[in-house]
Amino acid sequence: MTLDGINSYQGITRIDQGNLRINSDQSLGGGNKNNSDLIMNGGGLKIFGSFASDRDVYFNADGDISVDKDMSSSWNKIHTGDYKFTKSGEGELIVRNGGDASEISLMNGALTLINLNMNSEKQDALLNVNNGVLNIIGGDVSAKNDLIYITGDSTINLDNVSIKSSGNGMRLSDNVQSTLSLRNQYTDMPILVEGKNSILNINAGDNTTLASNMHKSDESTINLNLMNNSSNWVISQRTDVDNVRNSGNIIFSPLNKSEFNNLNIKGDYSGGNGTITLNTVLNKGGDKDQQLSDKVLIKGNVSGETVLKVVPQGNGDNTASAPGNIFSSRDGISLVQVGGDAADNAFKLDREYISTGTKSPYQYRLFTYRGDQVDQQSNFLGDKPVNVDFRLQTAYLDSSGNVVPGVDPDYNNSNNENGNGTGNDNGTGNGNGTGNGTGNGTGNGTGNGNTGERKSRPLIVRQASSYLSLPAALSNYSNFVLDNIDRRLGDIYSKNNNKQIKDFDFYYRFITSSDSYKSNLDLDNYGYDFKQKNNAMSIGTNWTAFDYGNNKVFLGANYTFGDSRTNVTNSSQESSYMVVNANTFSLTGTLINVNDYYIDGVLSYGLYNGHIYNNREKISRVKADSFDLSIEFGKRFDLVNSLEIEPQVQLISRNLYINKVVDDNDLSVDINNQHPIIGRAGFKLSYLVPGTESWKPYFRADVINDFSNSKNVKIEGVSFKTGKNGGKFNTVIGASGMLSPDLSLYGELSSYQRINGFGFDGQDFNIGIRYSF
Repeated sequence: MTLDGINSYQGITRIDQGNLRINSDQSLGGGNKNNSDLIMNGGGLKIFGSFASDRDVYFNADGDISVDKDMSSSWNKIHTGDYKFTKSGEGELIVRNGGDASEISLMNGALTLINLNMNSEKQDALLNVNNGVLNIIGGDVSAKNDLIYITGDSTINLDNVSIKSSGNGMRLSDNVQSTLSLRNQYTDMPILVEGKNSILNINAGDNTTLASNMHKSDESTINLNLMNNSSNWVISQRTDVDNVRNSGNIIFSPLNKSEFNNLNIKGDYSGGNGTITLNTVLNKGGDKDQQLSDKVLIKGNVSGETVLKVVPQGNGDNTASAPGNIFSSRDGISLVQVGGDAADNAFKLDREYISTGTKSPYQYRLFTYRGDQVDQQSNFLGDKPVNVDFRLQTAYLDSSGNVVPGVDPDYNNSNNENGNGTGNDNGTGNGNGTGNGTGNGTGNGTGNGNTGERKSRPLIVRQASSYLSLPAALSNYSNFVLDNIDRRLGDIYSKNNNKQIKDFDFYYRFITSSDSYKSNLDLDNYGYDFKQKNNAMSIGTNWTAFDYGNNKVFLGANYTFGDSRTNVTNSSQESSYMVVNANTFSLTGTLINVNDYYIDGVLSYGLYNGHIYNNREKISRVKADSFDLSIEFGKRFDLVNSLEIEPQVQLISRNLYINKVVDDNDLSVDINNQHPIIGRAGFKLSYLVPGTESWKPYFRADVINDFSNSKNVKIEGVSFKTGKNGGKFNTVIGASGMLSPDLSLYGELSSYQRINGFGFDGQDFNIGIRYSF
């Protein structure tokens, strides 16, 4: 029966048997929404025109709606009850506002279901797709058995659908090619491609998380495309697919009972700047059963780039299995293995190195081995040899400061064999026999074999260079402050100037220095050079003076506040910097004898608070304090032509206490207390400007030596030596004088050079005023 054109019938339309053909909504008559629905008691509805209807469709028996080719028909809702609804024909049928259904079959064409609630307790699949395009937008879908069973070529589009399935979420039969596209979707439905010669293409689009376990027969194919950075694929068990394009995020779910999973890719992998998150125990690795990590195993080729995000467990270790840090391609932990071809930078870490949470000071970096370098005993691909192996290993630093997975190929060439390596991002290197090269950066390199002597050592985390430099830097700052206090803080004293013996004065001084430290330890032994910039302001007073026999005694106090900024400079792969704020409280005393000798004494307490930075990120807090006692002896002798010479000796005893550190990488750092003894000997030559009573330019020369030895710093129980401060030769030019009977001005510029090849070079400048009451 065919109803064509406009029908004036008012009321509900029933189809009891046979087929009703219509080409417009008006073909079913008029009436309002409440009395114009379509009830199907059997038979079918054939649509040969395009139109939109506000009617609901009710099924009281299995029924069929067919839409002719190039036609599109939309309806308000459908209600199938326990009956089966079949959509046929090559046209499109749209259900705009949901309803309910228990079994739907798509034979051909397109079917769009918006906000439809589908719930099936049947043993058959809820949605059977023989051919065509099935669009489900919104709504709730729940099935006791399979959710979608596909028996012919088709496309399934899911957008923001709530899915529950006790069986397979999607199942493909033989000789089927189907595409599943997901958008705004979370789905954990299992996917089974059991048929022979069947292909399932999965496109995960915007705001999508695919948490489905996938299973396939050997004769079938699953291709996965993560389309953008909001596309996620969560893997919770061993998963086999054929080809993967990753512009999104592949995430191995957190460990369950320490079980690790493999992603097995039979064909090719294309990295579109996506990420892969893996769970890995950072241990020594080596043997296959000790490489405890999720793995990506690719039998085909790799193109593009992918970032690996390693979620670490374990306490870390030095992965070198041979003595003397001689690396091999079996060391460490394999993360990605490729049977075909892959560039060195196809996979890279999301950070420079891994250490967080390992309780280890060592850096794990990603290194690449290929071809004959690969240790096939670590093959996880099965029957196909590994051509490229991306492995986490302890990174090493060679004598030239380059990151390598082994020793410096230029060292002891006669003993080097097969020393070669490539570094990802920032360098390349190669060598056979006598070899040469460099490799550094964020971490991929290749290398194999070396029988030479030890000339490399494990890289440690960046902040460790500051931990090892901290004692020398703090001691240098303390010397910087104490030296300027010991300049008698503006006690410009001259037997020709009686104003200098007033009982009370106040002084202010600004001091700054720029220093360069060279360690007595070489880089192979974790010796770090650094540059240090110190600035401080000093305020003090001599609050009382009294006569003691033939002596005049001054007592005073001083407060100095400043900061110190230190940058480790000689290891680009371990560089860090620290900023420390300091407050120093001092009591001062000066005894001046009528015979022109004097004794200066300073007792000070320093309080230090600051932070250590790792690649511009704050990584730990520094807290320390120090107690210093300084005694200085000097005597002035008159020479000819208003010249004076003043021999001086000084002795400093220091106790430096640095609090235990637990940094943001959970590393525990214990720095031994420092107790240096520092000696200084020198002279000061001054000249009284004729016609003045106080203006004196002067020259000073000193030899200063720190007699302390290296101390230990323990990072997670691993002991490292600190460098010595050593000695330096100091030359100074300065001037002091009276601007008025009560106001003094003084300034000084000094330069110092290390003596024994280690210690501090630098310059110091200070300027100050003093007022006497």
